[in-house]
Amino acid sequence: MSAGSILLRVIIIQLLLIASFSGVSGADEIWEGSEGILITGEEWDEVQFDDYIRTFDVGSLLDRMGGLSLSQNLSVQIFTSEDGGILSPDAILPVPEVIYITEGSLRLTVNEEEVLAERGQAVYIPAQTIRRFENAANETLRFFSVIDWSSVQNDARSSEQNSTTEQEDLSNETHVISEDQVTSIELGNASAQQSFTFSRLLHPLEGPYHLGFDIGTARISEGSSIADHYVESRYQLITVLSGFGTMWVGCHEYPVSSNSIIYVAPGAVMNMTASDDMHLMVLTNPYYQEKYDRQMPYACDYLY
Repeated sequence: MSAGSILLRVIIIQLLLIASFSGVSGADEIWEGSEGILITGEEWDEVQFDDYIRTFDVGSLLDRMGGLSLSQNLSVQIFTSEDGGILSPDAILPVPEVIYITEGSLRLTVNEEEVLAERGQAVYIPAQTIRRFENAANETLRFFSVIDWSSVQNDARSSEQNSTTEQEDLSNETHVISEDQVTSIELGNASAQQSFTFSRLLHPLEGPYHLGFDIGTARISEGSSIADHYVESRYQLITVLSGFGTMWVGCHEYPVSSNSIIYVAPGAVMNMTASDDMHLMVLTNPYYQEKYDRQMPYACDYLY
């Protein structure tokens, strides 16, 4: 066999090996597009709304930092109110709003119904309602406001869940949900110190919620971790509510602590290790489904 033929065969074999390796994820562009964007508490570019209230548009900052387009369908804002702060939005939203309290107490009036939401609670506010937010305690109040502007009437829940008249009626009510009201899920391998507890607070397939996203919380004990995995076709915003540790996204290391917010792109390999007990809020858009969550142990050892 000539030297030229041998060289040609070597080149062909190398190309086949590359193609085979690229197929590990099912689509190599998923891995090429993997990325994480970290916003620390010091980087919050808050705007003074009035004498008592400041706002921070998370989606807008992520757009500027990473050229993303989260704001096309999802608005994510943080409101910080000092004692005496009252916010009465003029607009009556055509879509629901979700509130998650990270500090203080919120007195919320929806139409004529008044509810109190405390730290660690999520609130589902139905569409077409008049809302009033008031700091209910002599301390700082801080909460996330998440609004999905996409049409949720035609999302996949209509084909995966049979909605009854009663469920439709409940979707027009205000709901306050906390971790102790839902069944927590123990995930991972405790013997390998790769385990955590997840509480799914608001999910369109598990309640009367007209949402295209879901919100839950995770707790990781000191020294434990979330193993390497990736989630196809949806991104996540993970906020550290307390504790600190290290997170890897796309095999890039990010030290995270209280008030850190990290964007995890669709298909990005990620893991997290807690250096202290950690409490996280996790927003997934579109909403989380287990079939899109892929375990990939030691991914960074052979993918990057």
